[in-house]
Amino acid sequence: MKPRILRKIIILIVPVLLSSVYLFAQLADWSFNNILTGTGSANTTAGNASLGGSIATGAFNGGTVYYGEGNWPAGAIDLNAYLEFSVTPTVAHTMTLASLLMQVRRSTTGVPSGSGPNNWALRSSLDGYASDISSGVLTTSSSPGITVVLGVAFMNLPAKVTFRLYGYNATVSTGGLNRFVYDDITINGSTVLPVALDYFNMKSGNLFVTLSWKPGGEGNLYSMNIERSANGNSFEIIKQYRGDELNLENGFQYVDAINHSSGNYAYRIQLISEDGHISYSAIQQVSFSAVAAFQIQPVNAGNPGAASFRVSTEKEGLYIFSLYNLNGNRVALKSVNLNAGSQLMQMETMPLRSGIYILLGENGNQKISTKIMVL
Repeated sequence: MKPRILRKIIILIVPVLLSSVYLFAQLADWSFNNILTGTGSANTTAGNASLGGSIATGAFNGGTVYYGEGNWPAGAIDLNAYLEFSVTPTVAHTMTLASLLMQVRRSTTGVPSGSGPNNWALRSSLDGYASDISSGVLTTSSSPGITVVLGVAFMNLPAKVTFRLYGYNATVSTGGLNRFVYDDITINGSTVLPVALDYFNMKSGNLFVTLSWKPGGEGNLYSMNIERSANGNSFEIIKQYRGDELNLENGFQYVDAINHSSGNYAYRIQLISEDGHISYSAIQQVSFSAVAAFQIQPVNAGNPGAASFRVSTEKEGLYIFSLYNLNGNRVALKSVNLNAGSQLMQMETMPLRSGIYILLGENGNQKISTKIMVL
């Protein structure tokens, strides 16, 4: 992308989202119509489906479904009893796997029908098949299909991912066959050819995220968007750049100043060229912990004879502050009615010795403490 006019853009977000959620496409599919081969997309390859070593028999039924028969465990998961399938991005591309859809059931043979595993669990190679991505109950019906939402761990993947679908807790009815039956399995998501950026950095604080980046390479930009994901599945545009806003030489900076709730958030930059080509940056991720409603922060005010501290409160009420020495003895006390918000407080400490003390703040059942220096 050719450098243009020098301009740095710093924008504070308002709590209004722009445009719509990014839509995902089909990346891989297994129809099981007399074949175990999968169908990939323009930028992915789907591996052949196969059964784990504990399952000796696999066959098609009527040319429209496939099953694994026998040896499904009556108890917990057998790590060798599964159906395996994989998806791989083409060279130089990355893939984001958003969801997995499947139609699975128990056997319909026997009287009563319903032999086979009662439960399923989906795992992946990302953690060595150590934990469930999702799990559920199997019935004799494959409708409606099951949708598994894949989280942040499945974003921006540069290499092959293998899934294993385990069956367990099996029962067998009179004349029934211990079968786990599969129909269409589909993986949806997106693939990108990573765009060349001179840099893409992120810093976070308690209430904000600061993104900074600079596009590189040759070509002309038509538009540029910042996208954010709050659920690990879909991205939404939170800022659009058009026209003169794209004039740059020193790069961009953007402050997402929304008060985030606790959880994981992901950001990426979408670039659209004048010829309509869309590319994305790598994904940057950040985690937020819930912010305490009642906080105390020591302040070095340089005031001998007084302990200074800033109090942040969510609600008005009576607040009690106690100062303890390191032996656990209370040496000072202050009670005050405070409004909601932030305020600077002082507690008289004469004639205490200078040193480290423990400051405890109380409001009803809320308690918080911190170390504080007395001069």
